[in-house]
Amino acid sequence: METEKQRTQILNDNLWKILIDFSWPAVIAMFLLGANNVLDGIFVGRFAEEGSLAGISIALPPVIAFTGFGLLIGTGAGSLLSIAIGAEDTDIRRRLLGNVNALVLIASAAVMLVGFRFSQPLLFAMGGRGKELMLGDVYYRTLLWGALPWIYTVALNTLIRAEGKMKTASVIMAIGLAVNGLSNYVLMVLLNQGIKGAAIGTNIGMIVQSLICMLYVSRSPLVRQVVNSTDNGAFVSSLQQACAIRLDKDIVRTIIQMGLSAFIMQIMMVLQSMLVLNVITRYGTAHDIAFYGVVTRLFSFVIQPLAGFMIAMPPIIGINFGAAQSERVIAAFKCFLTASFILVLPFWIFALIMPEAAAGVMMNRALITSENSIQIRIFMALLPVMPLTFLTLSFFPAINKGLSSSIIALMQQVVLYVPVMLLLPRFTGVRGVYYGTLFIELVTAIPILILIKREFRLLRTGVTRWVKAE
Repeated sequence: METEKQRTQILNDNLWKILIDFSWPAVIAMFLLGANNVLDGIFVGRFAEEGSLAGISIALPPVIAFTGFGLLIGTGAGSLLSIAIGAEDTDIRRRLLGNVNALVLIASAAVMLVGFRFSQPLLFAMGGRGKELMLGDVYYRTLLWGALPWIYTVALNTLIRAEGKMKTASVIMAIGLAVNGLSNYVLMVLLNQGIKGAAIGTNIGMIVQSLICMLYVSRSPLVRQVVNSTDNGAFVSSLQQACAIRLDKDIVRTIIQMGLSAFIMQIMMVLQSMLVLNVITRYGTAHDIAFYGVVTRLFSFVIQPLAGFMIAMPPIIGINFGAAQSERVIAAFKCFLTASFILVLPFWIFALIMPEAAAGVMMNRALITSENSIQIRIFMALLPVMPLTFLTLSFFPAINKGLSSSIIALMQQVVLYVPVMLLLPRFTGVRGVYYGTLFIELVTAIPILILIKREFRLLRTGVTRWVKAE
């Protein structure tokens, strides 16, 4: 089976070769995802009515919840799958997909119910007022109709990567993003649908991705195992098995534990964005809100390739961890950390040297002030720290220690973020938002280094290990 070949490769090949083989498709896919976010900003900034850029900025935080639930399910299930492959645990692999499908349905229903019921209050809480609130509400409510394919796509794409199918997952994502871009052009430029057209285009791209994911998993080892193990030799449709729904307490509990840190990070991003946008509303103007949206989209574009390493690493870590190869687990993490730093370095230098050119992609350069140039430099200065944070949050769930990542995420996003963002802007105005973000990342790096060093020691002594259920 191809899955077993992947397992053998990850356990035996040179780690730098594996890193390149597994990472470049994910890096390219995440680069395209980041480019797509910038592309959305370009379309909205240039082809939608005035105020639309601020509208999508205040709508973005609630939309992050879609990704959050998808990552909760996908990261948890993917980490569990990687460990099960390394430990040759066929029972977990047989039961996993049905539980993923059930969790996707539950999460999608919750997001849509809350979203439609509290759309305007949510956006008001994000700092939306007047025309920006109205446009953001149109954008958000339109995207809500795509919550199911959105969450399903994020979860399944992550699960496909956990099988070691990085190229397949990346191709699926690239197809969906191409459809999204084409749809945006048709709806916004040719049909003049404005901000609503941008949301519809995104939904169309997600629907296409979700259908392709469904077709792929119907032919994957996860489904073939179920079909081959069916009692009485009865023939069961692969597509029906791909859509199977089941809830096993042990599987659901493990998925949630392993994926919780990714979910916390996304939800905390929502809360942090709510706090920031309200701070900017208090101390700044609509221009400051729009510019903050530009900066965060650019930052997302820069770190998306880094996220490619973040999603490529867990299968390698998990399979080696499941097979009790502790030294290869440690060496793999160090390889990914080094490669990630090298990746962000040129983006970091460019953003610091030419901030106006970067922001000018989505905003008229005549509107970019000298203060905006300082703000973007401060925000982008934190890039060299991001590889350590990202990979650590991905590392712990892959060795069945999702709680450690959750603690780091909570410390960073709650214990530090809230007081810093409430205090600094009082003295420095809007610029305090940018100073605060940099300060938080630098301070968080210290306990992360301590935890990583401790975990390496526990892996080497055998205290941290995977115990296969009997």
